[in-house]
Amino acid sequence: MNEKYLSHQKRYVIGVSGGCDSMALLDMMVKKNYIVAIAHVNYNLREDTDEDYKVVHDYALQHNIPFYYKVFTKEDYQQGNFQAVARQMRYDFYHEVLDQGYDAVLLAHHLDDELETIYMYLERGSQTNYLGIEPITTIQQMTIIRPLLDTKKQELRDYCLQNHIAFHDDYTNFQTHFKRDQVRNLVLNTYTDQQKEALLLKAKAYNLNKQHIQDQLKPLLEKYHAQNKINYHEVPEALYSDFLFALLAEKIPVEKLSGHLIHEIIHQMTSTKPNITLQLPLHQQFIKAYDNITVTTLPSSEGYAYTITSLKEQDYDDFSIRQKGEMNDGIYVTEADFPLTIRSILPGDVIKTSGGQKKVARLFINNKIPSHERAHYPIVVRNDGQIILIPGIAKRYEYLSTNPNLFVIK
Repeated sequence: MNEKYLSHQKRYVIGVSGGCDSMALLDMMVKKNYIVAIAHVNYNLREDTDEDYKVVHDYALQHNIPFYYKVFTKEDYQQGNFQAVARQMRYDFYHEVLDQGYDAVLLAHHLDDELETIYMYLERGSQTNYLGIEPITTIQQMTIIRPLLDTKKQELRDYCLQNHIAFHDDYTNFQTHFKRDQVRNLVLNTYTDQQKEALLLKAKAYNLNKQHIQDQLKPLLEKYHAQNKINYHEVPEALYSDFLFALLAEKIPVEKLSGHLIHEIIHQMTSTKPNITLQLPLHQQFIKAYDNITVTTLPSSEGYAYTITSLKEQDYDDFSIRQKGEMNDGIYVTEADFPLTIRSILPGDVIKTSGGQKKVARLFINNKIPSHERAHYPIVVRNDGQIILIPGIAKRYEYLSTNPNLFVIK
């Protein structure tokens, strides 16, 4: 067991299924006097799941260990991919247990699991920031630690037998219903030790190279997050793919990303078109606006209109009202102007400026307002329906005061 990320000052929740892997991890932690609790999940997939429960619960009673138990029915995960839904339910349960005063979750993934993961990624040609299973990671704001990644499954089984630790085999592990089961039982079982070592070395080389790339991406990602956009010309062309993958992976699960999607985004991003919007999985969108790129959640197609009855500072989804700000964002209003309306654009909108009447839609284009922002750009209207301010763009001709008292911040 690798204790690099463990501390006797921390309290751990161990995900224990009752199989030899997790029972071995549990016993090792107990024998080394770590503070632990057990989290056991029953999906009711097999007729013998009560045997799993008995093995784990008996150990908890024998060693006086806090025991947390969750039962799911088939109705709980009848929608969608079972493995994905079950993983989400399991992590939600771990989160509940962590809230009882624990610091991290320990899982019993081992060297065989590591090899399966490496093989599957290489077979799919999937892009990933880490090839294999990370020994420590954060999922849903939980610290997940895997201390057994250097240990073979057979070694864990032998440990249980030699130390008389009861465990219960899940017979479905030996079936081939799921892709991972097929890789385990039909592919890797035929590999020699040398072939397995070659897989691990390939993953190690990949991860070292990725770490070098991550070091280069860090300042670019920090700049992106500071302003929620970046001029793509600031990203070295050799890093386009990795940079975009990093952005997308923040909002979209890695398994839903593909090399084809990344290549299509690069193709569109580097085209001569000034404004591009690409729909992405999970209601996300990639936007290019005059060389600036961003990844955002799809906005509501509905417009908005808020009635403003005073100069009170307030925040809204698409803008904020302030009493101080940049001159171009402000106007001087009096009681005669109220109630004001701050709304999104409507067909035919015009504003009378000192230079004549202007169409709002044309002002958006002339001022290079990104197309995805135009539908929700705030427009200030006085009580007679006349537009008096488009923040940062235009003011009605009577409202050119150098002493504004109302600022609308986009």
